[in-house]
Amino acid sequence: MKINGKKLDGPNYDVIVFPRIGGDIVFKVQCVLDYTPFEKMMPTPKPPTIQRRGQKEWTPNFEDPEYNKEILKYSEYKTHWMMLKSLEINEDLKWETVDMADPETWGNYITELEEAKFADTHIVKILNAVTAINGLNEDMLDAAKERFLVAQSALELRSSQQDVVDNISSGAAASD
Repeated sequence: MKINGKKLDGPNYDVIVFPRIGGDIVFKVQCVLDYTPFEKMMPTPKPPTIQRRGQKEWTPNFEDPEYNKEILKYSEYKTHWMMLKSLEINEDLKWETVDMADPETWGNYITELEEAKFADTHIVKILNAVTAINGLNEDMLDAAKERFLVAQSALELRSSQQDVVDNISSGAAASD
């Protein structure tokens, strides 16, 4: 696919730069396009079924406390997995206690960032950047729309100015 003559060649990404005395620390965050590996490793929990009095069919019981615990844990794992996959674009980033084959270790990235002396606000900035790149928050959409409209206005202004120049030029050529 091309849009405006440009081939889209990969997922969207963003860059965060943290200044440090020893040199800036750069984190790239990339949009996760494929959750299939996660779903294969950890399928979405299914609610138990119940048969309500007076009904013949069995229906899912979304109120089951065990199911709700499973869904909460599943959501936590999926969020950690998304965070880690979004940060995989950083080839030099090596986690010491995170093993992608072991979901119980996925949340360790927070501890590792803390141990690397990132302030809470910096960790939140990383998490927010990952969330934004994977979800396109409303502020990002509004900013992109504003850039588009400004560029559109500039093109229209240039076009109308060119029309004036062309009219002047053709009028001068006709009077010769």
